[in-house]
Amino acid sequence: MSFFVDLFLLLPAGLVFVAVTLFAYLFGAIPFAMMVGKIFFKVNLLKEGSGNLGATNTFRILGAKAGIGILLLDMAKGAIPVFLARSIAGAAGWDQALSAWLMIAAALAAIIGHTASPYIRFKGGKGAATTAGVMFALVPVVFVISAAIFFSTTAITRYVSVGTMVTAVSFPLWTALVYNNWPLTLFAAVIAVIVPIFHRANIKRLREGSEPRFSWKDRGKRTRPSESE
Repeated sequence: MSFFVDLFLLLPAGLVFVAVTLFAYLFGAIPFAMMVGKIFFKVNLLKEGSGNLGATNTFRILGAKAGIGILLLDMAKGAIPVFLARSIAGAAGWDQALSAWLMIAAALAAIIGHTASPYIRFKGGKGAATTAGVMFALVPVVFVISAAIFFSTTAITRYVSVGTMVTAVSFPLWTALVYNNWPLTLFAAVIAVIVPIFHRANIKRLREGSEPRFSWKDRGKRTRPSESE
């Protein structure tokens, strides 16, 4: 990563924000779920299941291994730009506040890239896994707390969407309590707003009672043999 840090530091200070944000957006926009589906399974996930390029739809359509793989790759799309931003700010000798804003810019750009990828006509996922990667890099203590909230809520309700939204809504509270840093808390508040917006279709299905519950039995619908075979 040091090569990339040195490369960014060749730019004037005013352009570093622009360059890091652009990199984060384009990196976050890499459609790993689409690539894995087409290359290894000959399946276009935009046309299967929920049509969402995320770990949950990948799990349901392509199986557990593919779903876990996409989860980790999508998390990396959020974590790597934040780690890069932190390294650049540190090498440039920026103060804590300016460093925080650079990391936040990278975090938001990566999440937006995942949800609106220019590589696939501005389609994508809902940003949950990429946001988790951002949490891991930006606020690791809150990441651990949020992971516990997500898994416990999902286990109780069996709705991944509910677990995701409850985790997002609680994100600002835990960030404020643990870090006492207003730029980070502001970022967390933005996430708490946009995640439910990205999940508005899930909210509608929850109200209608048609939202699918999570089950290990649902994995790999396009990879298992049919009953007639």
